[in-house]
Amino acid sequence: MIVENETIMYKNVVWHSYEIHNSQFEKAVKDFNEKLVEANLTIVGPLFYGLKNIPDEEILAVDIYMPVEQSYIAEGGDLNFQSYFYIDDMIMTRVKGDVEVNTESVFDEFLRYAIDKDYAIVSPIFHIIRGDDETQWVELKAKVFRRNSDDF
Repeated sequence: MIVENETIMYKNVVWHSYEIHNSQFEKAVKDFNEKLVEANLTIVGPLFYGLKNIPDEEILAVDIYMPVEQSYIAEGGDLNFQSYFYIDDMIMTRVKGDVEVNTESVFDEFLRYAIDKDYAIVSPIFHIIRGDDETQWVELKAKVFRRNSDDF
């Protein structure tokens, strides 16, 4: 199921950009976590990332984000900082069960929905990691606008 009018809204977000082979994604997440530890930041989560290109390409352009407790970070490090991270007018769906196996089909459904509604996706496609020790899922979100609308 696709839900409309969603947002992403966090304060005190750190992030780092990666261009990696798709097989190296877990290594990038580990690197990002090491950067958080080195910067002595307190995580208030959740981890989320934005894919800036189509995930079936071998090279991924991705920004990995984490909300933190601190309201600033030291300059000169590898992390970028934003006081506020806010995106509205998004569509959202969830990937449940075996996330690695189910992501591709849910992603296809997500893109088909946008096409059927005549939406242009105007942001990276964000993946927000959710869950607890027992159940894990990923929310897919993207900012959209209707291409041919008389509402403007």
